[in-house]
Amino acid sequence: MSVPQLLRELHQLISQISDETTHSEPTLVNIGKAHERIQSEMKLSVSPYFRTKLRGLYSTAGEDTKRTLELVNHSLEKITEIKALRSSKRVGRTLTSAAFVAEQEAQQAVRKSAMRRGVLMSMLQQTAKELPLFEKTSAKQSQSLVGSNAAGNNYHAKPGDQVAALVETSDGEDQWILAGVATCSIGTSTYIVEDIDEEGKSVRDRHSVSKSYVIPLPKYKADPAIMPNALFPLKQKVMALYPQTTCFYPGLVDARPAHAGADYLISFEDNSYVEGYSPALEVPQRYVLAWKEPKRRHRH
Repeated sequence: MSVPQLLRELHQLISQISDETTHSEPTLVNIGKAHERIQSEMKLSVSPYFRTKLRGLYSTAGEDTKRTLELVNHSLEKITEIKALRSSKRVGRTLTSAAFVAEQEAQQAVRKSAMRRGVLMSMLQQTAKELPLFEKTSAKQSQSLVGSNAAGNNYHAKPGDQVAALVETSDGEDQWILAGVATCSIGTSTYIVEDIDEEGKSVRDRHSVSKSYVIPLPKYKADPAIMPNALFPLKQKVMALYPQTTCFYPGLVDARPAHAGADYLISFEDNSYVEGYSPALEVPQRYVLAWKEPKRRHRH
């Protein structure tokens, strides 16, 4: 590999470092604001809900930092290789084939590394953005899973579908998470679901969940101008995917989508605030569901 090629790769790495820094800034700002809020209200302890939310933000920041560090280390390796190549040319030598092979293997390892949380968050947002708009073609056409319309009792999510599933976390707490359906047993009304967040795992966590605690996500967006009844009303209690996490939390509808491409504004329940709710945050239609109270259930 020539020096100009290596310099081009180094320039790309530096650009990626800059992008990563920009990407991570909102998460760091949110962490800072959360701590400022706790300190300003003289909270002696942090609620389990808020602690879980902070854990998610810190996890995101940690993964972003890890990726940035990988890019920095990779850039330093490029600089070292450029120096070595230039030095070898001055003395009539080139890099050994072993060094070249090692470099190629290192690049391949980076490419095959697990998907970063930041990339996952971007993919989830893109999926929500690309959710098709419902267009009624006949009077008998089903409107289930359009906007706020829930699936019928006889509906069964298919393998590969994304759902909200109530699972037991490693802390022993019940948590609604974003999951993918692996299998569905209609006879026992049981799903095997996979945690969509594979952060720090070589294999995704699998959970056996009763159909009662699996909620399919909407298949279509509802146009407020045509189907206003397919959107949750103002102040309705819902559960929504908290931004930059893969967990659903309870909240109130602060504002409905103004048009087909707009998001809800959700104020999440949060006892660290005087009002008991966080400032309203944007959440796409795909990730806003009817609230379902967790009840003690049989563990499969």
